[in-house]
Formats: sequence, C-alpha cells, structure tokens
Amino acid sequence: MAEETEPGGGRATSPHSGLRRATTERAVLDCLAAEDGPLTRAELARRTAISPPAISEAVRRLEADQVLVSVGPRSGVPGAVATLYDLAPGAGVVVAVEINRSVVRTAVGDLAGHVLERDEHRPPDDGLVAPRLDEVLTTLRTRWEGEGRPLRAVAVSIANPVDPATGRVVELRESAFPAGVVGTDDVRGVPPDMVVLDNDVNFAALAERDHGAAVDTPTFAYLYVGERHSVGLGLVIDGVLVRGARGLAGEIGYLPLGEGTGRFRFGETVAGFGLSAPAAEETVAADVLERAGRTLGEAAVAVCACVDPGLLVLGGPVGLLPGLLPHVEATVAELAPRRVPVATGALGETAPLWGALAAARRRAWDALVSGRG
Repeated sequence: MAEETEPGGGRATSPHSGLRRATTERAVLDCLAAEDGPLTRAELARRTAISPPAISEAVRRLEADQVLVSVGPRSGVPGAVATLYDLAPGAGVVVAVEINRSVVRTAVGDLAGHVLERDEHRPPDDGLVAPRLDEVLTTLRTRWEGEGRPLRAVAVSIANPVDPATGRVVELRESAFPAGVVGTDDVRGVPPDMVVLDNDVNFAALAERDHGAAVDTPTFAYLYVGERHSVGLGLVIDGVLVRGARGLAGEIGYLPLGEGTGRFRFGETVAGFGLSAPAAEETVAADVLERAGRTLGEAAVAVCACVDPGLLVLGGPVGLLPGLLPHVEATVAELAPRRVPVATGALGETAPLWGALAAARRRAWDALVSGRG
C-alpha cells in the first residue's frame, strides 16, 4: 500500500500500519511466551510466519521500550552470528499467594513462565487474612522492585468461594476459613484489575488441567479433601472451569450425604473421620480409610451421574493419603453408571499455588500484549 501524503507535503502512515505493528509485536511476545528460552529474529520470523524486516522492526521497538533485551549470541550453529532476544527484567514479575489455616505459600515468576522463587510463611494470626497478605506482598514487592523488576499481577488462592461477577468472597458460615480476603480491591499496591482472587480448589483443578493428572482429559472432576471439614470440587467441562452463577459450583460439602440433618452434612461427615495430612510417623487405621474412601466415593458417584467426567482426580492434603485411593476407586466402580478412572493429583498439596501463579502470569501477559496496541 502506498504511503499517503499529509497536507503540506509530509508523509503519513497508512491507517492500518499501527494495527500491523501491534499485531507483529504481539506475535513476537506470544512466540517468546511459548518457548523455553530466548530466540533470534530469524527464529521469530520462522515461527510467526512474519517477514524478517517486520520482525526486526518489531524487535527494535520492543527493545527500545525495554520490553525485550538481547541476551547474547546464538552459539553452536553454522552461519552468521545471530543475537538472542528475551523478555527484559523490566517486564516485571508476578506473584501467587496461597493462604490456608496452616501456611501461607508464595511463588514468584516472570512473564515467560519461569519460577524465580518459592517460599512458605507463617499462617495468618487468628485467621485474619488481609493483614498477613499485605505483609507478605509488601516484602516481595519491595525486594523485586529494588532489583528493577516491578510487580505486574497477583493471584490469591483462598479457601472460600469467590463470586465471578464481583470478584468478592462469598460468605458462608461453614467455610473452613471464614475471615478471608473480601475482594480484589483489598489487595493493596496492585491495581484491582491486575489481581486474581479465586478459590483454592478452582486453582488446583486448573493446574491439574494444564500440567497435572488431567492434562489430556478435557472433562474431569477434581475432588479436594482437606483437614477438618474442608472438601470441595473443581469441575472442568470441555476445558472450561465451571464456577456457577455465584461462584458456588463445587461446594460439595452441602451434599446431603452421611449422618446428621444439617445443611453441611457431607462436609461434617468427612470431618468426623479425623483424617489429617500424611506424616511419616503416623498411620491411619485401615477401617477408617475404608469408610472415608467409601464416603468420598459416594460423593464422586453423585458427580459422575450429573456431569459424566472422563476422570476423577483426588487431591488436597487428605486426599493424597496413602491407601485412600483404592477405596474411592472401588466405590466408583461399584456405583457409577459407567466406569470412571480415578487418579491422585500429580501436583500434590501445592496445586493451588501453581494454578494461581499461572493465572497471575496470564493476567499480566494479557495486559502487556494489549498495551502494545
């Protein structure tokens, strides 16, 4: 397309040139995000199917804006020396925070998907989440910004349902952790639109979908079993997490299973077994494991009858107890309409943390890419 001429004889770019530049820059960034390591301009051109001159110009602009940085020559290949490019440190970092009764876990990653650090901190005092969260985030933000790597997005995993329409915790008196963060705007130091707040079971299910036991199964149910009466379900159908109208999908503690007449009957029944996270010096009586596995299996069968998952994933600190899985499997095999495989989660207790870190990275990446337009 020929260049237009401005009044007075100056050149004007095509009205579509800005869109082309933004599209090329986004393709470069997306390509780098998909790779485990830096790329040369020639490699970017081949992978994006965009002309080398357009790629070179996009890289020049991104480098000038301190989004990309050259990291040295490509070694060990024939031909002219080519410069490798990767995200610049100034592109920033993202943080995931997992909060539960026993621990606060944090992970810091860059926008390319690399984990830079992981740590554990003391749990909130008296269940007061917001002050502890602010303390942990302030420490992380100060340290990383001091290294020239600003905090771009935060994801908080909490043991409460979150309303997807408002981004605020749904108050339930039976919650295992009632004094939680109440909304994304309570996370200080980060714009609310750069905060992801979600239920820990949802984050765990997404992590197992992307990198764990369900990576090849688009429709599955993640059955989370924690200590006390902490039970929940993450339901993924055709690759999409089901949240429900108010974020309450998967609150299976309210299933009318087990003894009692209260509205949280299943959750209280599971708590009655007194199971806790695995410990090397402790053993669980075989009859307790059998009864707990039967009860959990019956809940899983109810899920199977409603949504027909291709896989049931058993997770959470109690769900990973050795010897529990066979009893859940046996109950599902006996009672479900069709046989459904049951597996333990591949990511262990920290699945919510990794799900949250991925969500924070996606939020920051979307902002970075859209900002280039």
